[in-house]
Amino acid sequence: MMESHEICAIFAGGPENGIPCLPVPAHAFCLCADSGLRLCERLGRRPDLVLGDFDSLGNVPEQLPHMTVPVEKDDTDTLLAARTALEKGYRDIRIYGAFGGRLDHTLANLQTLEFLLDAGAEGCLVSSENYAFLQRGGSLREYPRIGDFSFSVFAWSERCTGVTLTGTYYPLENGVLTRSFPLGVSNRITAETASVRVREGTLLIIGSRL
Repeated sequence: MMESHEICAIFAGGPENGIPCLPVPAHAFCLCADSGLRLCERLGRRPDLVLGDFDSLGNVPEQLPHMTVPVEKDDTDTLLAARTALEKGYRDIRIYGAFGGRLDHTLANLQTLEFLLDAGAEGCLVSSENYAFLQRGGSLREYPRIGDFSFSVFAWSERCTGVTLTGTYYPLENGVLTRSFPLGVSNRITAETASVRVREGTLLIIGSRL
């Protein structure tokens, strides 16, 4: 059964001291992955559920709704939170605190976006300095201009064809991007929104504060 909220905000345990560049929706279901509880509370939100093995947090938050899982498991705490969000019926899932720490954790979080896509959900990673989306072939999406941020488009799959960008400093019409050549790095959104279309393949969209 779907919860009363339409969006799930997952708080991961990556180091994060700023304010997210994309705000946490006011009525989002707040799901904390282990030490992501600290970020959730710093942003003034009360978690609806905290889950993990609690090796990072250092204690089980007995006073809050929580779910304890074994330390030795196949899923990262963030991926486990994503699975839980899907089980609760969410298809718009935003992960905060997923950048800035260990590179292997960041890559795992990017892979979690593909896990969500494969499950029929839309996900994004958000911090104060970066955001990331995956966009699959056969789609057209709009991305808002956010302050002084770059806008980079990479091939997450081996090859992306029919890539069209409008509303950007460097537009592209029916282009081809490959995973071995970073053609789409360091663009800028010049309109209110950038429009991105891809015919085949999966794009990785990244915004980074300049």
